[in-house]
Amino acid sequence: MVILFVSIIVICDKLYLEKYYINEKEKDLKAIGKLIVESEQIINFRALEVQNNVEILIKDKENLRKEEYKNIFTNEEIEEMKERLSKGEVIIKNLLLEDYRDKVIILFMEYKKDRYLEIITPISIIQDSLEISFSYNLRIIFILFVIGSVIAGIFSRAIVLPILRLKDITNNISKLDFSQSFKEKRKDEIGELGSSINKMSEILRKNIEEITEVNQKLRNDIEREMKIEKLGKEFVAYVSHELKTPIAIIQGYSQGLKENINSEEDREFYCDVIIEESQKMSKLVRELLLMSQVEAGYYKNDKSKYNLYDLINEVVERYDISSENIEVIGGENYQVYCDEITIDRVLDNLIGNAVKYKVENTDVMIRLREKKDSWKIVISNLTNNIDKKDLSNIWAPFLRLNSSIGKKGHGLGLALVKSFLQNHKSKFGVYLSEKNYVNFWFEVDKFQSEKGENQ
Repeated sequence: MVILFVSIIVICDKLYLEKYYINEKEKDLKAIGKLIVESEQIINFRALEVQNNVEILIKDKENLRKEEYKNIFTNEEIEEMKERLSKGEVIIKNLLLEDYRDKVIILFMEYKKDRYLEIITPISIIQDSLEISFSYNLRIIFILFVIGSVIAGIFSRAIVLPILRLKDITNNISKLDFSQSFKEKRKDEIGELGSSINKMSEILRKNIEEITEVNQKLRNDIEREMKIEKLGKEFVAYVSHELKTPIAIIQGYSQGLKENINSEEDREFYCDVIIEESQKMSKLVRELLLMSQVEAGYYKNDKSKYNLYDLINEVVERYDISSENIEVIGGENYQVYCDEITIDRVLDNLIGNAVKYKVENTDVMIRLREKKDSWKIVISNLTNNIDKKDLSNIWAPFLRLNSSIGKKGHGLGLALVKSFLQNHKSKFGVYLSEKNYVNFWFEVDKFQSEKGENQ
């Protein structure tokens, strides 16, 4: 814009300034001529000439035929001029004289009878003034160009940079990135635009968060329904698989009783087997139903404040009658925030599992380790038949490793532990340490008064 305006000024000066000067000079000559012709007072011609840089002559009309204009006007032109002067017209000519005056503007105007007024002003002086004026204007224009460029740069930065920032913000919004906002405090249109974009960004962020939350809930519901459906199918498969053998045994022994086995001892044995297998089936069904309830999310935790050491000892005491050597390593005043039934069931299964599968004449160790916000319980026993590759599937239901051959159970204990701990939102895991010790661990949150009161 600066270059455009400067270019227009330079072109106008070069093309039209001289014409403008000449046009204004012609107006001045007409004004001088009118003053001389119409004035009824004595006019100081000398002062008028000096003041306006003109030469004023009063001549007879016949002088137009003299030598001065012989090479300038033809006879026809002179006659035409005389006729026009007689009619009171004002004639202005731009002429090139052969004397010192060179290029001039001459005004011809009738002055009384048989006379005319001749006012001459040199154009060369006008041209010199024009050159000086153009040179001066050119310098002023250059200075204005530099100043204008600096001002334009400052204003463009003040306008363009915020707009570029707004563009970056809107680009980020289009990518669902709402971390940036327009922070400049402006009261102009850019400030209003930035404020509107900030409001739009905040509204979009909230709406997208709400939509994401709803979608996540919907996704969770769908996953839950699919999980329930899968659990139902697995439940049927597990039950069919696990109940097949005891049902066959019960059928066989029932058939034997029906056929009136002669020996009283045999009949009693058959009844004991039927009762034992029925109890196994009953326990299996209860465990399957419990695991299905936990994994489906129907089992609700009732968390409260408990002493972790007491919870562990209650479970350990159940195994005293079998003279199992269970060592608890840790303090006695560990306050935890948990669901008692869940932790009791987890401890019972893990400790029972350790007692069942440990190497004979070795101890089961229960270690308590303090962490920042929780207590970590590690239950360890020495084993001979577990490799690291077995640990990846150890939580699967109905899995029976080589070490479990000849042991009672359905393979649901660790699967139940996993379901309970996941539902309890507790971290858990298993690893092998030196000398082939298998270590099952899980964490329980520490009790905090504010947390407990809020719950």
